[in-house]
Formats: sequence, C-alpha cells, structure tokens
Amino acid sequence: MVDSAEPLERLDGTPDTQADHAGKSNHPAGESKHSALSGAATARQQVVKVLSQTDTTIERINTLLSTSGGQESVLASINYSSHALHYLLFSAPSVALRNHLRLLLWRKFNRNHAVASSESKTSSPSSSPLLALSSLMSETRYNLRLFGLIPLWAWGSAVLKAPPSDPVLRAVAFLQVFVNVVYQALENVAYLASKGIFPKSFVERRGGIDKWYIWSTRAWLGHVLLEFVRLGRETVLRKAKYAELEKAKTELDDKAALAAVMQQEETRRQEIRAFRKSLVNNLAWAPLCIHWSVEQGIGIPPSLTGFISFIAGAWGLYDRWQATAHT
Repeated sequence: MVDSAEPLERLDGTPDTQADHAGKSNHPAGESKHSALSGAATARQQVVKVLSQTDTTIERINTLLSTSGGQESVLASINYSSHALHYLLFSAPSVALRNHLRLLLWRKFNRNHAVASSESKTSSPSSSPLLALSSLMSETRYNLRLFGLIPLWAWGSAVLKAPPSDPVLRAVAFLQVFVNVVYQALENVAYLASKGIFPKSFVERRGGIDKWYIWSTRAWLGHVLLEFVRLGRETVLRKAKYAELEKAKTELDDKAALAAVMQQEETRRQEIRAFRKSLVNNLAWAPLCIHWSVEQGIGIPPSLTGFISFIAGAWGLYDRWQATAHT
C-alpha cells in the first residue's frame, strides 16, 4: 500500500511529479476563495465606515439646525452664496471661458464654426435656478423673522435686569435693543402688507412698502454703527484690564497664581478672536446697510451684494459648525 504522504512513482521508479502537482491543484482555488472573502469583508468595512461618517455628519447638521441661530446661519449662507454664484457664472470672464470651451468642443468634433459662434451668443438671464433658490431662502428667512420680536423682548428684559456696568456699554445695549425692535417691527409690517395680510392702505398712506423697508434697514444700520461703538469701548476696557494683568504676571511667583494668569491669557485670546469676528461681520454689513438705506443706493452692484453678505456671516457659520463636533 502506498503511503499517501509520499509522491507517486512511475513504472520506472521515479517520482511522478505531475501527479503530485495535480493532487495539489486545489490550493489556488482555495486561496482565490479566501481572497474573495477577504475582499468582501474589506468592502463591508468600507461601507460601514462611510455610513458611520454619514451618520455623524447628519447628526451634526441636525444639531446645527436645531437652534434658531443655526437655522438662520444656514439659510443665510444658502441665500447669499446662490445669489453670488449666479452672478459669478454669468459674469463676463465665466461666459468667455464657457464660450471658449464650447468652441473647442465644436472644433474637436468637426462642427461648423459659424454654428458654434451663433450658439455662443447667449445673454445673461434675469432669472435662474440659483436666483430662485436665493429668493426662496430669503422669503423663508422673512417668515421666520416674523417671530423675531419675541427674542428681542427676551434680550431687552435681560439687559434691563442686568445692564453692563460700564456707562457707555450700558447706553449702547439699550439703544441696540431699541433700534432692533424698530427694525423688526417695520420689516414685519411691510412684509405682511406685501402679502396682503396687513392692510396695504395703512402702509401706502405712510410712504408705501418700499419706504417702510428702507426705514427698517436704517434701523438695522443703527445697530451696526452701535456695534462699532461697542467694539471700540470694549477694546479700551480690555487693554486697561490686561495692562494690569501683564504687570501682575511679573510680580507673581506662586504657581497657582501663575496658572490663573495663564487662564486669563486664554480668555484674552478668545475675546480678541470674538472682537475680530464681530469686526469683520460689521465691516461687511455697514456698506450694504448704507446702500439699502438710500432709495437709489450708493453704487454697489447686485453682483457683489450676495458675496459681501456671505462674507459677513461665513465666520459665524464656521464657528457654529465647529461647535457641533463637541456636542
């Protein structure tokens, strides 16, 4: 009886290597099956990873949209970015680039050059899906701001109960509450009148809907200008505060006291960052508010209003999105 562990022999007594290889020919198939299973497991892991990442992103979006401030930031960003993108796509450089690419494609496929030239003469549309999206987001924000007087009441109540200790900041806070209430009240009346809900005759006898919107924007401009006063005063107070901090730091030897000073340094960095963010926001809004506060405007083209408005809120949206990662 032949031992199964030994190779088979031919009639001449030499090992039959072909038979031995034939007996082992099932191993590549087994390796192929193992490779297929490993590939399927890897693919399954990738799918689970993608789904997990998608779930995390959706949860962060849900957290962002769960607050009124988050909703406003997202809606405003879509509103302004779609408006800016429309004018970017139909700007002269963009149109020239598209026409150049279209001409190259026509030449590549041996199309008639005259046909290409005639089809490339397109005018910038006064309406587009992007402008329609921008208009929808804008109207949605108008609708949500109909309830804006409620948080303004809460803000005014908080300021009245615990006003800032500094007299300049206290005056600014009270004035800002007042101008924001005026802004929101005028906008609500004008918007409801435009929808036929509030009597148009009342508004028309007092200047008309457009005039009410203009005065509403002027009140908003008042808030922006007061923000510059607030930022300037807070800068003066912060410099005085941290000048004393720098002096105290050189006199401290105790580790606990030094740690407290370092904590105050971190607070200072956060305050400076908040100052810069608010400054960028108001520097962007100021020219737009002036432009919208004048019947004929001050010359800012529609192609730039969306872009500047987006810049005003981009930093705030970024911070809100980053905050969702820690919830």
